[in-house]
Amino acid sequence: MIPNYRFVAAALIFVLITPFLLSCQPKPIVVLRVGTNAEYPPFEYKENNQFVGVDIDLIRLLAKRLDMKIEIMDMQFNSLIPALTSNKIDLAISAISISDERQLLVNFSIPYYMANQVLIAPKYSAVKVEKLNDMSKYKIGTQMGTTGQTYLEENLIAGNILRPEQLKTYGSNRLAIQDMMDGNVDMVIIDDSAAQGYSTQKPLKIVYEISTQESYGIAVSQKSPYLKKINTELAKIIKSGEMDKIIQANGM
Repeated sequence: MIPNYRFVAAALIFVLITPFLLSCQPKPIVVLRVGTNAEYPPFEYKENNQFVGVDIDLIRLLAKRLDMKIEIMDMQFNSLIPALTSNKIDLAISAISISDERQLLVNFSIPYYMANQVLIAPKYSAVKVEKLNDMSKYKIGTQMGTTGQTYLEENLIAGNILRPEQLKTYGSNRLAIQDMMDGNVDMVIIDDSAAQGYSTQKPLKIVYEISTQESYGIAVSQKSPYLKKINTELAKIIKSGEMDKIIQANGM
């Protein structure tokens, strides 16, 4: 039987060029599911129904550098880490302080911002705090799952300075602050960065600062394949001064 050389040649060409054709196919774009609590100006909040703020600008820049797209998912702050551990999101960025307790459940990027805790009150309030013991006279509000709540529980309640019923928890800082403005609690404990943001919206004052020196980090699951890449690009953003520009652009 005489071989069909045209068929053989065509088959050979197909075999040779197939890997080339496959290699030329565009890579699928990775979409990162990003969890945040968009009630924390100037780090994450909504303006004209759009996500804005320091963390939002940062994660968009990171995604661009990583050649990825993002889908931002708004949720309660204390739901962020459970959402990571249950694989509902790929990362969380929401002014999350890196803590030993949280590191038992998730991994964090390198730090990108440092904050302290402050106690805020309405501008017209007569509240006066000069030392921790002075807080024993007041009712204090806090967002659930925050390091502010942990600080008060571990230092004031455990130290018998504050009774448990004097600490009221809320689903968001916005609710806590509104309840304070309505006169139901005397103060709210919050990060100093957020206090700055909320003071542009409501007549508030800082009455006491607690030097906790907390570092914000991007949280990922302990099995995340993205942490190394995030850290590499985040380090470049910080070193280049782009992080400072993001912070300044958001009025800080």
